[in-house]
Amino acid sequence: MKIIWTQYALNDLQDIRSYLKQNESLTFAKKVTQEIVAEVNSLKDWNNKGAFVPELEDLHLTTHRQLLAGQNRIIIEHGHNDIIYVHMIAHTSRDLEALIRRRLLHS
Repeated sequence: MKIIWTQYALNDLQDIRSYLKQNESLTFAKKVTQEIVAEVNSLKDWNNKGAFVPELEDLHLTTHRQLLAGQNRIIIEHGHNDIIYVHMIAHTSRDLEALIRRRLLHS
């Protein structure tokens, strides 16, 4: 199985790290980003891990799931040939539906 991070997800990870580094501490920023990466890497051992994304159920996107790492939601997609795409990382307090719409409009 292969895990591919989209540029959006990599940007999200960097944004989270930068925000936490500036508003909390470098140590905390490293801890949170390591937890996110570890949660994604856990898919290598349990590739069906994750729950359906409620915001995407109406669109019948059954290949998309979410993982939780601390207070962050990680949106993944199960693609063909055992490929998993990491699409988005967002704090649980954020409006995921609005973020998805914004991304779709910029794609």
